[in-house]
Amino acid sequence: MGNISSLFPLPVYLDKPEGETFEKIQEELLSLCEKTDFSQKGNWNKDTHMLSKDPFKTNILLDNNCTNAVDFIYKSATNYVEGITGHGNYQYNLMESWLTKTMNGQYAHDHHHGAADISGVYYIKTNGKDGNLRFDNIHSSMAGNFICSTLPSRQPMPLETGGLILWPGPLRHGTETNTTDSERISLSFNIFVGRKGFKVDNG
Repeated sequence: MGNISSLFPLPVYLDKPEGETFEKIQEELLSLCEKTDFSQKGNWNKDTHMLSKDPFKTNILLDNNCTNAVDFIYKSATNYVEGITGHGNYQYNLMESWLTKTMNGQYAHDHHHGAADISGVYYIKTNGKDGNLRFDNIHSSMAGNFICSTLPSRQPMPLETGGLILWPGPLRHGTETNTTDSERISLSFNIFVGRKGFKVDNG
């Protein structure tokens, strides 16, 4: 009997800090959340999540010297790329970062992060039931084919405090509606990888 092979799998990276590293990151980010004003974007649906100020034009981690979170993100990005290419000898530039708060009845609409090499989320606060991140199937354009139609259209991801997920920026994604009475707070960010034609300037 023959075997079935999955061709062209899309690499997604999952990680979680432990021990003192986790405690330092949580202390850093929870403190940041306390002094952050969250609001909804005026041109989005009224039931979408809330964001920190100027979310896609600022870098809330670097602006607030969140070194523990930044170090862990860079370490994870290096491991991600090394697992794919066999080495992680690249420069990584955290281009944007912002906070998201999702209350009861709110969700993140389907979207992608454009040209970012790596996009990611870190869950600062979640009860594990307040709306999973889910990725769209990259083969959805072939859904008219019988074989491709048997594949799931979306893939939900694990949801836990301290969980980190990295993925290619162009991958379309969103979150399910938060149906609980607890707020979910997360950190999102975009990273560019320095290489020929893409010089990284970290100041």
